[in-house]
Amino acid sequence: MITGQQTKAQEKAWYERVARFAEEYGCYPHSNKTAYQMHHVHGRKYKHKKCAVGGWMILPIETQYHDVHSNNPFNVTHFKKRYEIEFGTQKDQFIAMCMVIADEDGSLPFCDDVMQAIWSL
Repeated sequence: MITGQQTKAQEKAWYERVARFAEEYGCYPHSNKTAYQMHHVHGRKYKHKKCAVGGWMILPIETQYHDVHSNNPFNVTHFKKRYEIEFGTQKDQFIAMCMVIADEDGSLPFCDDVMQAIWSL
């Protein structure tokens, strides 16, 4: 059995919550509050240890560091290693974002198995 799978409604609600985070605090790697795109860190359908984490593990990334048409040398889509050397790992960024959201909302919308799978990446 695969844990962590999400419905379309759950996915939409999580996207909206992450967007609200970006609008309140800015997106990664800097604090731009408007020009960002949602980034699936490992792809939408990624599974780790029989747990679906791909749809949950998203980050609001500044457009210049995510858009496929950007020629920025730290674009995460084209130069993941350079991006992470310059700005820190995407896993650490995701966990930091989740800590803020959990503090504000009282919990996260996904089960502990998802977070444990992400921690072990």
